[in-house]
Amino acid sequence: MDLTDKRILITGAGGGIGRALVSLLLDEGAQVLLTGRDHAALLKVIEHHAERDRAAVFAADLSCGMDRARLCDFALRWRGGVDLLINNAAVNDFNLLTTQSADELDAAVATNLIAPIDLCRRLIPRLELSDDARIVNIGSVLGSIGFAANSVYCATKFGLRGFSESLRRELADTNIRVHYFAPRTTRTAFNNALIDDLNKALGNPADDPAEVARHIVRALRDDEFECILGRRERLLARLNALLPRLVDVALLQKLATIRDFASRSPVRPLPRPAVRSIRMTTTS
Repeated sequence: MDLTDKRILITGAGGGIGRALVSLLLDEGAQVLLTGRDHAALLKVIEHHAERDRAAVFAADLSCGMDRARLCDFALRWRGGVDLLINNAAVNDFNLLTTQSADELDAAVATNLIAPIDLCRRLIPRLELSDDARIVNIGSVLGSIGFAANSVYCATKFGLRGFSESLRRELADTNIRVHYFAPRTTRTAFNNALIDDLNKALGNPADDPAEVARHIVRALRDDEFECILGRRERLLARLNALLPRLVDVALLQKLATIRDFASRSPVRPLPRPAVRSIRMTTTS
């Protein structure tokens, strides 16, 4: 796929993988509409980029249905409407299920699963007007392997993987192609120091977000439609699908360590809602 002049909406664009994707997509000649909760953070992503005049920002809290509607209304009118939707935004709370609040559960399900489904529902009629449209859902290796102290996050990513597979088949006779990419642990603010220490204790490798973004852009150019990043992770996902009890036994050996780290996980406040419908197109 040629990304030149493609109009791309990317969620979760204020940091991590999203921030790296914005830079690469602008380098590819795309036009990028960034969204996230923090308006100032979105502006910082593009303020020094040579192609910042090809970008716009729209602050929105994707867990809020009204914000999703306003974002899609803007995206439908922005430069004639989008050709690509990249659902990258997600939240996670590393903790045992019984320590999580109902509000945390609602926020995770709304942001990680309901939001991408709803954005697809709202934008597909516009995407059908594009000669070559794409939907890219950024999942996780934990969308294929259930992991203790990540049960809600895993549930949403399992759901996103199933949604992507179903939607790809539903749209198979249209001009819209659906991609699902599943990174493994990535070194971003998404993971706090405690999670970083846990991954080191368990021997889990972590990728730089720029490398993850490069892989996603390459996969888009090469029309690769589904991929788990990491050779070991792909093997474990296949093993989990074929012999889940074997994976149960292997992960049981790590459960005490996971419980120990989860017991030290701080109580985190819920993300603050964004200021509603802030719109700014950068032209200099």
